[in-house]
Amino acid sequence: MKTIKSVNVGSFALYGAVLVAFWTFVFGLTYWILGWLFGAQSWWIDMNLGNWTAYTFQTFLTVIWRSLINAIPGALAGLLIALVYNAVAGMMGGVKLNLE
Repeated sequence: MKTIKSVNVGSFALYGAVLVAFWTFVFGLTYWILGWLFGAQSWWIDMNLGNWTAYTFQTFLTVIWRSLINAIPGALAGLLIALVYNAVAGMMGGVKLNLE
């Protein structure tokens, strides 16, 4: 039996940031594509093609920006989880794993 007595706080913060940024981008991209597809069915699309193209590009950039901004709370969550685990593992002995 191996015991995990502590974890690297920096790697947990990075993991949280990447995880949150990735899923924010995936869901944002999905909703961006759906909005682009269903927005193209509107009656005024032929009159404002330039505006519609600029709008969809700006919305796509917003998805990327939101992914980067959401990475900050993800990093803080990973940091908090690692700190709590290290504190509890110091008192309780850590998680025991059976590696074969």
